[in-house]
Amino acid sequence: MRRQTRPLRLVAAAALLSLGVHAAPDEEAYGKSQGYPVGDKSNWFTRGHLVGAQSNMDRIFNTRAVKAQGPARPLPAHEKQPDWPFVQTYLDNHPATGLLVLQDGKLLLERYEYGRSASDRFTSFSMAKTVVGMAVGIAVAEGRIASIEDPVDKYQPALANSAWKGVAIHQVLNMSSGVKFDETYDKPDTDIARLSRPWTRDQGTLLQSLQAIQQVEAKPGERFKYVSAETQVLAQVLVAATGRSLSDWVGEKLWSPMGAEADAAWVIDGSGMEAGYCCFSARLRDYARLGQLLLDGGRVDARPVIPADWVAAATTVRLGDGHLQPRCATPYLGYGYQTWILPDNFGFALLGVRGQAVYVHPRTRLVMVQTAVWPSSSDMTLGRARDQFWRELVQQVSRW
Repeated sequence: MRRQTRPLRLVAAAALLSLGVHAAPDEEAYGKSQGYPVGDKSNWFTRGHLVGAQSNMDRIFNTRAVKAQGPARPLPAHEKQPDWPFVQTYLDNHPATGLLVLQDGKLLLERYEYGRSASDRFTSFSMAKTVVGMAVGIAVAEGRIASIEDPVDKYQPALANSAWKGVAIHQVLNMSSGVKFDETYDKPDTDIARLSRPWTRDQGTLLQSLQAIQQVEAKPGERFKYVSAETQVLAQVLVAATGRSLSDWVGEKLWSPMGAEADAAWVIDGSGMEAGYCCFSARLRDYARLGQLLLDGGRVDARPVIPADWVAAATTVRLGDGHLQPRCATPYLGYGYQTWILPDNFGFALLGVRGQAVYVHPRTRLVMVQTAVWPSSSDMTLGRARDQFWRELVQQVSRW
């Protein structure tokens, strides 16, 4: 059940939104004249349906609720109201459905495009990976998982019939298992496409998709390679170790304690297993609360939600892990526990295809959330523009 936020915050949000009327980029191409149609399983990924589909995944796919129970964490308006022309310039040229910025836990900026609003739930795509990574940390703290040095098949024996047999949990957290996997998007017969068929086409189960992956191309722990299936392995381990569905575990242990204002939704396959590597849907403000939770070392006020040492390990790279360092793991980014690490001390991030992002900058106490409808899964030009916008935000706040 969705809960109403306080009227004062609604008034503050309205003030933040009253910044003038303008057109978002390529509105007609995204389906404005048709009311931004949601589409169905055959066309939800086409440009004319992206806006509607990505904010209504539960109307297309089977989902399970991630419950928000208890009081919502307040997000009061910031005392400063910045006049930053570069924000409007960015939105005029970037297909963002939502943009929200917190500074020290206070709303600095909140904008919605393409007919979306604060009550919409936006899909995470791979931002869900960080949610799973944090949920693993909670399970370790509670003793449900004895050690991240344990092999994944200790907890989910079915994984012994896959390429992950004997691979340690921490190697999967760092996406360093050595498993051979083709992550190429927007093509019909790659490993990532086959992994997704249980929920996109109702073909088999996610666990069966993992078992079909048999090849290894490197020794575990030697090199980073982004593999969405790694997160699904962690999700299967969590469900087996806790005896709970992923949605129930995250709802009780993370989503509610952090002060979410509304239920989230997680896409599931025919067996009821969540697609842990993607497709978690939530309100923009709740993504911001998640970013703030990580910024605060896993605490809400003085109350721990995620162990502080886990958050630190997840959002940094140890000096000895050269293969995970920024500009080593990838030409630009580094990697922690299911979390991206930015170079040049610009913080860390949750990232998903088509432009989804939560950025966190500890020094300036800054959190930025963007949901977007990039025309393709990956876009180097839009990616660079988003990164430059984040850097400009950090620099502007640093000058206050």
